[in-house]
Amino acid sequence: MEDNETVIFKPTHTPNQNWVKELDPRHMDSTLSAFTAPKNDTRVITLCRPFVVIPKTSYSSPVTLPLGLAYVGAVLDKAGYKTKIIDATGEQQPVKIKRSNNNLYNLQGLTSEEILEKIDPNTFIFGISLMFSSEWFAHRTLVEEIKKKYPKIIIIAGGEHSTAIPEYILRDCPSIDYVIKGEGEFSMLEFSYNLFFGKSASNIPGICFVDKENKFIDNGLSKRIQHIDKLPRPAWHLLKPENYFTNSFTIGLAKGKLRNMPILATRGCPYQCTFCSSPSMWTTRYVMRDPKEIVDEIEWLIKEYEANDFEFFDLTAIIKKSWILDFCNELKKREINNITWQLPVGTRSEALDEETLKAIYNSGCAYICYAPESGSEKSLNIIKKRVKLDRLVESIKSAAKIGHTVKLNFIIGFPHETLIDCLKSVFFGIYCSFRFGIYDVNYAMFSPYPGSELFEKLKKEKKLDLDDNYFKKLMAYQDVTQPHSYCDHVSGRTIAILRFIGFSFCYIGIYFTRPIRIYRLLKSFFKKEFFPSNLFEQRVFDFYVRLKLNRKAKNLVANN
Repeated sequence: MEDNETVIFKPTHTPNQNWVKELDPRHMDSTLSAFTAPKNDTRVITLCRPFVVIPKTSYSSPVTLPLGLAYVGAVLDKAGYKTKIIDATGEQQPVKIKRSNNNLYNLQGLTSEEILEKIDPNTFIFGISLMFSSEWFAHRTLVEEIKKKYPKIIIIAGGEHSTAIPEYILRDCPSIDYVIKGEGEFSMLEFSYNLFFGKSASNIPGICFVDKENKFIDNGLSKRIQHIDKLPRPAWHLLKPENYFTNSFTIGLAKGKLRNMPILATRGCPYQCTFCSSPSMWTTRYVMRDPKEIVDEIEWLIKEYEANDFEFFDLTAIIKKSWILDFCNELKKREINNITWQLPVGTRSEALDEETLKAIYNSGCAYICYAPESGSEKSLNIIKKRVKLDRLVESIKSAAKIGHTVKLNFIIGFPHETLIDCLKSVFFGIYCSFRFGIYDVNYAMFSPYPGSELFEKLKKEKKLDLDDNYFKKLMAYQDVTQPHSYCDHVSGRTIAILRFIGFSFCYIGIYFTRPIRIYRLLKSFFKKEFFPSNLFEQRVFDFYVRLKLNRKAKNLVANN
């Protein structure tokens, strides 16, 4: 492809959606005016990110500001609605981890009881973000408890989990009144307007519900936003960013005194990987923001919150080479030199040639995560991951040479894979660790997430059932002690062993082939400030910090 071209692949799998025409919010003021809140209305819209559900073997999960809720909250707030955000994941400081009542998993963040206490009694609409299907069984209980205490509250659920299986969610949890699919800003705005003025919400794009006759009503996916730069900036004033700066446990890497803020440069992904649920949420339309607008937002975050590090939460951050070069040049032009930024979610190698890698490094990029998913060409073709391994190797080689902190993400145990395919992924990561000195490799176990092509295939073949047991199995991707395989040729136990071998040898390659890293690690750990270089070190540091914070909290309680 041309360096300045974005390649959009024709969908090979189309989710079962009623597609809605794109929404053009260029006339943002008139759009907001059309759905303005009633004057002097004291009713509240409460948005909530619930607690995190993690395996009982885990001690931490990343905590970042809730970017999605901040965008939705910004639109509602600008339209005049009294809006509040409860971030059960991160607003409690220090973040606590509690074992579930059934002793099967851990809960991180505010408990259900604490969330209930924080809900404003004047709440009219309660919007809950349901992103990860592996947490459904716990979040369903939370919703039921909210409805029990506040029966008149209208509860609407959004996020990728809600978008993927809306009918199942509504029938499995009748306490949820509505589901919103896809981008939520304007569907939520129109929904709130209609309910505040006593109008029906039955025909709003993106809204799903079960009617009085027990019929499931699906109004299709919410309208895609063409010009996301026209959206109001995330409503960080509805949260307390300072708490997150003080006790930051991020997806990326902490570098010094971190004041980290999430940012979104693009929405959607043009690719059609069979294991990914993003096509259900975003369609295949890939929307890029104007680089100047992104830098404007960075300057605003620096001024308002003294931010010095920015994590790009994009599904696929860099596809168009000219776009990322324009972004780097804009940072240079404005002399924004004292920041770092990161690509922790996963990006592709097509546009990351040596020129691009040098440009992003010189502009402050501290961390790159590649997501090849597999080291087997056969697997890549089957899962429709359009990655060329030879080109990927060249990009990794250049990134490491330039000085980037590099991570690789793999998934082991796709349904079609043989032991040889799995081994190729393991050895690919090990090779990169020894040969190029990358800093981190993650081997996840394949889990069929709702909304993905593979999920639909396995469901059709009756290899999975939508029940609590299935949702709990989804946690196996991060819990090696509870392996579960959907692979026809490789057992869960074998996949767990392969993951252990991969992690072990990768870290041998990361540290023992470059002893200076061990020296740096030990030296920095005993200093007042610890600078982690990979997620293993970051999580060790998180654990250390959490112990200190919890000890401090206990001492305060004892002294009082």
